[in-house]
Amino acid sequence: MKSIKFKIILPIVVLTLLFVGKLILWDFPISTGKRSGNLVKLSKKGKILKTWEGTMDLGSGDLLTFDFSVRNNELANEMYNYEGKTVSIYYEEYLAGWPWETKYNVVDWSQKNKTKSSASQGKTTVESSSQALSLLNKTMFCSTIGTLYSDQSLYKQVKEHLKKNNLYLYRQIDKCND
Repeated sequence: MKSIKFKIILPIVVLTLLFVGKLILWDFPISTGKRSGNLVKLSKKGKILKTWEGTMDLGSGDLLTFDFSVRNNELANEMYNYEGKTVSIYYEEYLAGWPWETKYNVVDWSQKNKTKSSASQGKTTVESSSQALSLLNKTMFCSTIGTLYSDQSLYKQVKEHLKKNNLYLYRQIDKCND
């Protein structure tokens, strides 16, 4: 009787521990951020599981490079045309990457303008948007956007402001409808 219970309970405990470990290592980002630099390469790699892998030069040649993965094919195809150009990428960092990809997953990107904006235009930093997204989960963010929707002029102003100043948050609005 003890042996039968052990044979049933042990696999359940092991599977539960494996599932929780998978969630902790690969499904919950430990940080989000932004990096800007020259997009050196973006290529689809792998023999069986093909993934988009890229490298960005952060400003000092080979000494300071940033390797990343792009899980979204549409996003990777957009970025592919900007190799050799200065871009900003928004990413999520995971505790560990899958064996075939890095632990940094790109969730959005924008082409970096060559001209510097003036201080009077304001400066949106990834730290503030990352903190905002960390504090407000998707439900809270979408609820806030939903309350603005009743006043169309305000909704459009906020949307335009985000489009100009924070492309990452702007694209999150479309995800609220998913």
